[in-house]
Amino acid sequence: MSEPVGFSRNFPPSLSAWLEWSVVLGLAAMCAWITLCLGGYLAQTLVVTSWMLAALALLGGLIFLTRPQPLNWAALLPVPFLIYALGSVVLLAPAKWLAWREWLLWFQMWIVFVLTLHFGRTRRQTWVMVATFVGLGMAGVGMAAYQRYADPKWIMLGRTQASQFFGRSAGMFGIPNSLAGLLELMVPACLTLMFSRTTTAVGKVLCGWLAALFVFAVVLTGSRGGWIGLGGALMLWPLLAGREWKRKLGGAVLILFLAAAGVWALYRFSEPARERIQPFIEGKFEASRPVMWRTAVKIWQDYPWLGSGAASYNVVFDQYRPKHFNTEPDWTHNDYLNTLSDYGGAGFVLWAGAGAWLLIQGWRAVQRARRETTPSADTFALAKWKLGLLLGLIAFALHLGVDFHTKIPALAFAAAVAMALVLRDEPALRSLSHINWRRAFGVLFVTAPLALVALIGSPLYRAEALRFAARREIDRYAAKGQGDPKVIIPRSLQNFEDATQIYPTHGQAWADLSYATAQSWHVTPNADLKALGQQAEAAADRAVALCAVNAEFWVRRGVALDMQARRTDAEACFKRAVMLAPNSPAWHYYYAYHLSVRTGRRDDALRAVETCLALDPSFSAGVALHQQLTSRR
Repeated sequence: MSEPVGFSRNFPPSLSAWLEWSVVLGLAAMCAWITLCLGGYLAQTLVVTSWMLAALALLGGLIFLTRPQPLNWAALLPVPFLIYALGSVVLLAPAKWLAWREWLLWFQMWIVFVLTLHFGRTRRQTWVMVATFVGLGMAGVGMAAYQRYADPKWIMLGRTQASQFFGRSAGMFGIPNSLAGLLELMVPACLTLMFSRTTTAVGKVLCGWLAALFVFAVVLTGSRGGWIGLGGALMLWPLLAGREWKRKLGGAVLILFLAAAGVWALYRFSEPARERIQPFIEGKFEASRPVMWRTAVKIWQDYPWLGSGAASYNVVFDQYRPKHFNTEPDWTHNDYLNTLSDYGGAGFVLWAGAGAWLLIQGWRAVQRARRETTPSADTFALAKWKLGLLLGLIAFALHLGVDFHTKIPALAFAAAVAMALVLRDEPALRSLSHINWRRAFGVLFVTAPLALVALIGSPLYRAEALRFAARREIDRYAAKGQGDPKVIIPRSLQNFEDATQIYPTHGQAWADLSYATAQSWHVTPNADLKALGQQAEAAADRAVALCAVNAEFWVRRGVALDMQARRTDAEACFKRAVMLAPNSPAWHYYYAYHLSVRTGRRDDALRAVETCLALDPSFSAGVALHQQLTSRR
């Protein structure tokens, strides 16, 4: 179809090229920024990232509107799931502030995929993106070595590594498995190029050196899921690259032998690696993940078609929590089961189907490059390069079976970039040339990201940043006695109030405001207990109205009612909490404490605290209350 007069013919080519370079450099900077900020999960990081990505989408939209070019229809494959997930956010999600945050990540991942798919396709521009991720990988290797051999407590942004990860390297991430997830995307490409006949001697040495460094860092992570995912993908390498079945099977056996030899060497000579491998030898597999997986299956069985709602796994987990399992999971540690439980069978088919179809198209891209490219072709057009990226994505997909990489923005964006690099030059995919498609994409990219960030994303991230920092400070004081409560409580109260004003539908912020208001009685001279209770009740009421299935919110309301001496109403709240979370020791403790101050209810309180201790014998507050009740008796 001919272009309308003035639509693109009068647009200066130099300005179009400048806009495209701005998109490429901006994407590279954004990916580097978000990766180096603990993978980009912290809300304060997402405030910056969301505006950066909205600005890049605006530039991309202008190019769509002003420069005639065919669109790659692979960009449409994730759209049905995005629409379905948006419906889940609006209609089903029990905690919409969590659901919006997850949906925005899906949407941003798609934006990165579409921008990389269509822009920066020249050799120099592609090198910018590739060099960015190679640089990030090398930075990860250096940080991993420092954490392993110098300071195991160090991580980015001045934070201290969790003790459970001592001896394992996380690089620029907070979790070692995430570093393995980033590096496993790049190792296969380095290896395939190293063994490519078209790669120069210098290139072979460089690729081999990078592959060795990245594998070394993957070993330092101690990520068994990363080892299995990378090993499984590399075993597929000869099966996909070979032309004769004898060579294919021989290559797979050789890689299996090398992997086994490597695992044996690690077990023999590395104490940290031995600690990670020994449980598998003894048949003692990790206890927590199977529990979370079984819970996800139970949730899915109760909500088979539509799921329990976007980002609802951790919200409804308390209703399914097994006895004596006191870990607080954010996700299932299995992205497939997480999607199945949250979005049901319909959502899973759309999500997994889009991913599988993209991988199939990636394999077709490898086959086409093998048929059509010549040894003199550009590196990024070679079948070996595309096969390496595809193998990295397969390793990533295998690793998703035991982790939550799609919930970490830096990893989600890295996977989107890798997939786009495989598919961007496919002639069969670049077939949407009708001007209305370009206009639709242009209008969408110019308006939707900016509107979503301004109206939802930025306020949500800012509110969560304030809330998270304040709650973290209070919890540190409660658990370890760190800080002065006369300083912490008033400051936290202010942060919680600001968070609820910035994003009024953030249920957890309202619950935390109720919690801090109740705690302020201890640090406020001549405080009016009843008045503070009324303020705490008002905040808790907002929290309960926003998410009535959260047991903590009912506990906050019960505490606020107790402060007003409304014992009967408070007891109903505590009963509601233990009904929603029957196997959570903390809420049984709160109920027991409530009963302990009521006349004639000591026996009931004793039974409640004994339930708490039966679920968690080490619950210190429960132990103290039990001793108090039995000594009085």
